[in-house]
Amino acid sequence: MTEIEQVRHAAERGAILRTLKQDYQSEMTSISTLIGALDLRGISLSREGIGFHLQYLADQGYIRIWRVKDMPGFRSDRRLPGWEKPEVMKFTKLLPKGLLLLDGNIQEDAKVTF
Repeated sequence: MTEIEQVRHAAERGAILRTLKQDYQSEMTSISTLIGALDLRGISLSREGIGFHLQYLADQGYIRIWRVKDMPGFRSDRRLPGWEKPEVMKFTKLLPKGLLLLDGNIQEDAKVTF
């Protein structure tokens, strides 16, 4: 990955956290809503592209992700053709550690810039 790509990815992750902060009072934010809100900010990410960033942010403890398989009532034996795969990310939520990073109250993460 080039240095330019690393800088772009860090800025995209920062934009994701800033966007989720606006919805912090909510229980969770749908990935579709997040993609739309980022698009309004001029940051266009596909589901695959945002998934890459969300996984990093979740691994660092900044956000939580809910996948189809994590949703109440999910049963793998009742899947019908055309339903989403269980691994598909559906919702996310900014966690307190992510809020602390946004507010500058914990050590900076070089892979997330604001």
